[in-house]
Amino acid sequence: MGHGIDAERDFQVGLEVAWHKKTIVVPAVSREHFPEIKRVPLWYALPDGRVMEWAGTSVPVSLDDGLPVGVSSGDSYGDFSPRDAFDHVGRVLSGTRYTVSSAGMLFNRSQWFLSVDLDELRDVAVEGESFNLVWSGGLAKNQSPMCALSHHRAVCANTVYISRTQGQALFTARLTGRFNEKLAAADGEIERAVGMARIFNATLAALAGTPATVDQAREIYCGELSEAGADLQSGKSRNTVDALVSLFARGAGNDGDDRADVLNGFTEFYGRGTGTGTKDPFARWTSSEFGVSAARKSSFVASISSPDGWDRLTVVGRAALADARRGTVTVA
Repeated sequence: MGHGIDAERDFQVGLEVAWHKKTIVVPAVSREHFPEIKRVPLWYALPDGRVMEWAGTSVPVSLDDGLPVGVSSGDSYGDFSPRDAFDHVGRVLSGTRYTVSSAGMLFNRSQWFLSVDLDELRDVAVEGESFNLVWSGGLAKNQSPMCALSHHRAVCANTVYISRTQGQALFTARLTGRFNEKLAAADGEIERAVGMARIFNATLAALAGTPATVDQAREIYCGELSEAGADLQSGKSRNTVDALVSLFARGAGNDGDDRADVLNGFTEFYGRGTGTGTKDPFARWTSSEFGVSAARKSSFVASISSPDGWDRLTVVGRAALADARRGTVTVA
């Protein structure tokens, strides 16, 4: 897939030049950088010269050049223009520090995107990390409007595709009669995702500042497994403990020396299994909050983030290890 900025009317505005070198650099991205788009009725000409209106059918038109930006449709098909998306950003992120960093229209203006940097998450971000909310959609029935939390800023068709396929989808809906109702219902989900990203990053920063050893990690993992009902004398549980300890020491982005590595090892195992990790911090957060076994991982985060929870799992895990070592199976 190319960048999609191919037609003369296509564009991308941003605060800095993107990889495709087609960025119109501006000091601030505003709503007015998108053209106003209105739906107008369709007319057709008969051989005898009469011009007739095609009742109930219309097409979205960009008012700056008077050309269509989508395809014709009946009255049951609604609109969500890029300016509508800009208004939605302002409403749902009211009270949140953010910067609209990039916006554009692609493929002869049949698709649009809007990328928002979440400034307040920079305060608690790990090195090299960024969180972006990406709104995107189509005007030719080719893309339903969508909001996704992504690790990538949208600047072209490629990055929009990444946000839609690899980011965490917070809202998507077809432009039917209930679209506005679904959009309003999604506001809380978007706000929750932003808040949870902040909480997770703050938690991760605190855990990263607290040392942990391999033995401590093993006790914590054994404590969690024991509380979850696992039999540490079984071969399956032994293999799970070994895998978790291995991910603590050598998992994606881990050095095996602090409590953040304990958390990352656990979320990597229960989010993606072994051998499929990624160094993308956003993917670690997505795994923790939205992946398989999300409730269990959330409970683990809460436990090891408090002194009482860490101590409790340590005591339980130490006792479980002692029992296992007295049994027929040894947990290394």
